[in-house]
Amino acid sequence: MSHSALPLDGTDSAVPETVNPFGQARAQMHHEARPAHTGRSMTPELFVGDQEPFLVYSRIDIVANLRVLIDQQVRATVYFNQNEDFIVTRILSMNPEFEELIFDMAMEHRTNEKLLASSGLTVVAFVNHIKVQFSLNRAEVTQWEDSPAFRARTPRSILRLQRRTAFRASTQIANSPYVLLSAAPDKNGRLDTNHLRVVDISATGFAVVAPFGHPVLTIGMKLQQCQLQMAADDAFDVDVEIRHVSVYKDGFGRDMCRAGCSLMRVSGAAEMSIQRYVNRRAVGAK
Repeated sequence: MSHSALPLDGTDSAVPETVNPFGQARAQMHHEARPAHTGRSMTPELFVGDQEPFLVYSRIDIVANLRVLIDQQVRATVYFNQNEDFIVTRILSMNPEFEELIFDMAMEHRTNEKLLASSGLTVVAFVNHIKVQFSLNRAEVTQWEDSPAFRARTPRSILRLQRRTAFRASTQIANSPYVLLSAAPDKNGRLDTNHLRVVDISATGFAVVAPFGHPVLTIGMKLQQCQLQMAADDAFDVDVEIRHVSVYKDGFGRDMCRAGCSLMRVSGAAEMSIQRYVNRRAVGAK
């Protein structure tokens, strides 16, 4: 990164009279007649109480999420002027030490002036089917790779919204979540509790694996008061329904069962714990 760190105090904030000279390839990214990702809702979300589990506050996680936007060159829509105007842009870089974020300018000088005059910006993007949204106080002009760009303070929180098409995060073999299923019959009809490893998890459910017939898991089976253990000191009671069952052979030739479970009852604390785990896995954190 070759831009110089400028104080975020309103100085040097005049937009150059020339249009954004970033070349044809970057210029083609801007389509200001419509937001990016029109197949999904790019409209900014209004903050309501039930979104709290989807908010990321950890500084490490915020930086990791922004890094994904940069590394994957994700197109983002930046709304301004009370969400009446927007530009389609790309997060170019960030400097965690100076708490600044760099993003591309629009092609039109007048649009850039309006964005600079706005005191509040909302950034919306999609990463792996997850809606990512965060707010910026205001933008100023800086230089990035010898060309003008916008910069702003990094956000204090990020909303990662996973609802209808919840992102499923694969778990690590070591230290993966486990679920203690309530009494379920084995292939001989004996009732017993079962401690099963969770192989993937989302905001709406998870999948477990078990030796075939131990226990017998069938589609439609409802199991109440199961214990979902996200970590050694992080466990919650949940009710689940088996929605999908498949049988396969593992690497040792043993018959195994994989069952997809839907969360039917889950506390707010459990939702937040699951969401934090999924967020960390989504950005590659341990």
